[in-house]
Amino acid sequence: MIHFVLVLIACVIILFVVLIPQRLRIRSARDEYNARVEELNQTKRTYAQERENLQFMRTDAYKIQQGMIKYGWHYQEDKIILDESAASVAE
Repeated sequence: MIHFVLVLIACVIILFVVLIPQRLRIRSARDEYNARVEELNQTKRTYAQERENLQFMRTDAYKIQQGMIKYGWHYQEDKIILDESAASVAE
């Protein structure tokens, strides 16, 4: 009977000293892992968006858009021509 009580006390001590702190560390590590995975996913989404923006910036539509904004250019029959209103602004 004394052996049973001693084994029971030893099991309780092991439970409180070893297993519970280990479970807390595992839970903390899992939370940290999930946070890093979410951060990685956010970085992947940002990278994909930036890559898409870069692809658009390589198109003629973007170049024309920027020319129109900055210089008043228009695209007509494979030529970029200066807008008359932009000439009056430049003077």
